[in-house]
Amino acid sequence: MGGAVRSTQHQWRHFDIFTASCYLVADIREARCPKHGRRVESVPWAHGRAKHTKLFDSRVASLVQVADKSAASRMFDISWRTVGRVVKRVVEAFLPTDLLDGLDAIGVDETSYKRKHQFITVVTDLLTGRVVWVGEGKSAKTLGSFFEQLGPKRRESISVVCMDMSAAFKSAVEEWIPDADIVYDRFHVVKLLLDAIDEVRRAACRETGGVAGHPLKNTRFALLRNPKHLRPKDEEAIALVQSTNRRLARAYELRVSFEDLWDLDDEEDARKFLAHWTRSALQSRIEPLRKFARTVRKHLEGILGFFRYWRQTSGPIEGMNNKIKLAIHRAYGFHSLTALTAMIHLCCSKIRLD
Repeated sequence: MGGAVRSTQHQWRHFDIFTASCYLVADIREARCPKHGRRVESVPWAHGRAKHTKLFDSRVASLVQVADKSAASRMFDISWRTVGRVVKRVVEAFLPTDLLDGLDAIGVDETSYKRKHQFITVVTDLLTGRVVWVGEGKSAKTLGSFFEQLGPKRRESISVVCMDMSAAFKSAVEEWIPDADIVYDRFHVVKLLLDAIDEVRRAACRETGGVAGHPLKNTRFALLRNPKHLRPKDEEAIALVQSTNRRLARAYELRVSFEDLWDLDDEEDARKFLAHWTRSALQSRIEPLRKFARTVRKHLEGILGFFRYWRQTSGPIEGMNNKIKLAIHRAYGFHSLTALTAMIHLCCSKIRLD
């Protein structure tokens, strides 16, 4: 490094003492290198060229883990952009370096993060319940880049992949880890069924029309809610459906009976249950349910995988999607995928800041 070395005074924002702003001030040596440009002496209390102390960053990030950016911005009197920069610095410093090591059961899901259908693919370690990888897009190529990053040895350790019924994800898994078992998670299977039920309800509203069809419009949440969690108001709405629309009532009966699947403990019992249920759905002459039944039969082995690996897939995969959506909501105001990825890792990769 050439050039004269000189000292300049720098200051770093620290967390306030009561209502008084607190700063650390020190003389820092710097020089200009012909090859690398300006070089500044590093300090133990701050990250790189940050204008805040490491402890300040940790306090901000700790709040962002449980609250939104606005709360952190108000609490520490900093801008939204500064909150974003703090989050990225903290994740770079504290994100575990072994996230991709020792993976056995993983969950793969796509989530929209912007308008115009922009998606990210998120990979979760189902045994530890933490996000291990985030990539842009939802194609086979996107997931393939994750498997490529793992390398041959770490890919061999993966025995279970839990995901939705995406053809792209399925082809990527079959290409990169053909010996792994594919499991279609319960959350997405039930969602497909609920979409079919809601399609039947909307068709019933259109067919009835006018004032007569208006009561059916208010039954949506009652029909979609888990039958075990019905409220008195929901029961009244379902009774109305049963007394006014036989087709929708039949669809709801099939929806309720499908929930019994998840109470079974044995894979063969589940196979027999689905054979009987899909036969009933196909005979119902209700096209949305017939379509769902055909989907179930097409992906039967993956659905039955739930009963082989329920300890690994029944919990983390259902909750992680909601946590990621909440993290995305907290990330409103970030203008790059890098910043969003940092937010997801901060909130969903179990980063410890203490």
